[in-house]
Amino acid sequence: MDADMRKLDLKDWAALGELIGTIAVVVSLVFVIVSLKQNTDALQGVNDNVLFEQHGDMMNIVISDPSMAAILAKKRNDDQLTQVEAIRWERYQNNLLDIWVMAFVRHERGLLDDDHWQAWNVYFTDLFSNQAEQITRERWDELQYGFDPDFWRHVNEALFAD
Repeated sequence: MDADMRKLDLKDWAALGELIGTIAVVVSLVFVIVSLKQNTDALQGVNDNVLFEQHGDMMNIVISDPSMAAILAKKRNDDQLTQVEAIRWERYQNNLLDIWVMAFVRHERGLLDDDHWQAWNVYFTDLFSNQAEQITRERWDELQYGFDPDFWRHVNEALFAD
């Protein structure tokens, strides 16, 4: 046995154990960070899918229901809607607004990445500004109570900023 080599005493074993424990904690934290990143990416993907599905469902209503398509055509031509058509129109428009607010809230919570949020926001801003789905200032003011104040301010800036 070499004279320079000595047996580890209890104090040395404790220090070695502490070092190994510290390394294990660091490795565990790295694993947790990687797992959280993967989870966040998965949640963002799920949120993207939910938004696309919700929007697809709304567009399928127009495609599959000739009476809803007729209402959209009337709105594009500024024709007068019947009372029943007006109710259906309001529900359709509110559902589209709900999809916009869903994108907004999920983006605010970090569940929808910036690029996807910007794409949805541009789409809905255009839709509610220039398309048949255009929402008037008066109608938006009527709906204020139904939306989060931050979203309400966002829509005011997006649609009605002078």
